[in-house]
Formats: sequence, C-alpha cells, structure tokens
Amino acid sequence: MNKEDLKKDFKKKNLELRKILNSWDLIPDSPKDEFDSLNHQILSHLYKGSNFFKIAHFLDTELTVTYGLSADKEDAEKKAAEIMEWWKATDKL
Repeated sequence: MNKEDLKKDFKKKNLELRKILNSWDLIPDSPKDEFDSLNHQILSHLYKGSNFFKIAHFLDTELTVTYGLSADKEDAEKKAAEIMEWWKATDKL
C-alpha cells in the first residue's frame, strides 16, 4: 500500500472507529471528536499489529488515567473485542 492509499485507509477507518467509540456514550452529550486522541492511538496500535490483550490493556489504562472514567477490566475487554471484530472485518473488505 503506498502512502496515499494508507492515508485514505486511515481516514476511512478513523471515521468508522469514531462511530464505535461514540456509540459507547462514555461521556453523555460530549462532542463527536471527544475521543479522537484515543481513536488515533487505537488505530496506531492496530496498524502496528497489536493484539486483543494489548488493546484491552490500553483501553483500560487510557479510560481510567486520561479520561478519569471508572472502567473495569471486563468492560475494557468487551470494548476491545468490539474493536478487534471491526478491525478483522475491515481487513476482509
């Protein structure tokens, strides 16, 4: 994949992942771009080949430390599973 194709792919996946993150309604009535930093970091991990456990740990840490949200490991794992399912599905397109 050349640089331009990679940029287009990233932009498309960024918008798709944003919809997933916003569907969790972590902060009710927050702006649609509230979690864009988290979004970019997750995509970076995915493009680098991070597995489910790395994504789950990252989510657990970021949601608690950076956003001050109370999350438990099981909740982070559910969210990571949703992300990994989406990621695998986008790979097949």
